[in-house]
Amino acid sequence: MMGLPRRWNAWLAGLVLLCASAPSLAGHAIYTGRIGNSEITFVIESRNAVQRAIYSYDRYRTPIRLKPAFLHQTYDFGMDELDAAGLPVARLRFNVANFNRWTPQLTGTWTDYRSGKSLPLELKLLAYLDYDESWPAEGHPLLQAASSERFYFQIPTGQGYTAVNTLEVMDKSSGERWQTLALPQPGCNRGMETVQVVLERGLTQVRMEQTAHCPGAVFQWNPMEERFEDMLR
Repeated sequence: MMGLPRRWNAWLAGLVLLCASAPSLAGHAIYTGRIGNSEITFVIESRNAVQRAIYSYDRYRTPIRLKPAFLHQTYDFGMDELDAAGLPVARLRFNVANFNRWTPQLTGTWTDYRSGKSLPLELKLLAYLDYDESWPAEGHPLLQAASSERFYFQIPTGQGYTAVNTLEVMDKSSGERWQTLALPQPGCNRGMETVQVVLERGLTQVRMEQTAHCPGAVFQWNPMEERFEDMLR
């Protein structure tokens, strides 16, 4: 049997990568705004009827996870904020629940479960990322849920973002990019969970999951150089 033309091999390889990166086939709405007087960045992923979200206070730049929620209505929608142990500590409630390009503003409340204190929540759409398009056209970095004590992470996006070519290491203290990690092979985009951060023998590692169709990546912190180094090369 004759082999497939080279262009078909390339097309099939791209299709495999797209299918293997199924978690990226979701819309990500990126908002900026405030809880009370505190500036925040809020990212919510909509996939089927499940909403997953993270947010960070711009002053601290540490991503905070929210408990995934099933969206069954289009108003008065809420999600629980989780602490480091995964326990609910506060409630974010939105007056509407259309998290897409056509919802330029969100309002609601943030309520602390322990004290009952409630603060107004106001958000404005900064970008919307889908698997086949980005708005605005040049895209916007997608914040990752995992972070270390010193750094947070994001993946650049552009015209579509099913494959990941680089990871951006961001300094929490300044908000500036510390380092760009180039992947030896394009990895699968898994939305806000693309990057994993683990401690290995006292050193921080940044990882991307390896599967049958997705090449993995491991970068380890070198304290002497103050840089992450590729462990798979």
